[in-house]
Amino acid sequence: MPQKLIIELTEEATVKYLTYARERTEAEVNEDCEPSGSTIRVDLHPFESAVYAEQNGRFIEFGEAKVDLVEVD
Repeated sequence: MPQKLIIELTEEATVKYLTYARERTEAEVNEDCEPSGSTIRVDLHPFESAVYAEQNGRFIEFGEAKVDLVEVD
């Protein structure tokens, strides 16, 4: 049966990510640059999944993600 991997950021991680994305976008627009968007990374581990971004060689941790593998019709 087909499966789908669902990755859901916790509320805390969502707030931290949105703050990061807003600040980054605002800074780029204020510098008259086209907003670059953002890339997040999710490290999947059996007991905990971490969500973060990398900017200028440093990691910005947002928190955890809930990961589910579900069957689809």
